[in-house]
Amino acid sequence: MGVQGRKVVRMARSQRRGTCVSARALYARPMALRQLYTDAGTVIRKSQQEAAAAADQKNSR
Repeated sequence: MGVQGRKVVRMARSQRRGTCVSARALYARPMALRQLYTDAGTVIRKSQQEAAAAADQKNSR
């Protein structure tokens, strides 16, 4: 086993030995990510609409 393989095994062991994760923590993390992606999607959609509106104005002149 190479050096990298050993490092991966060591990291996996340390994660298993960690304390028990609460149900709230398991639930909160995906919810926070979901909120983050929702916000990012909203920003992207808004900027696309603004770009389309600007292009329309430019073309109408």
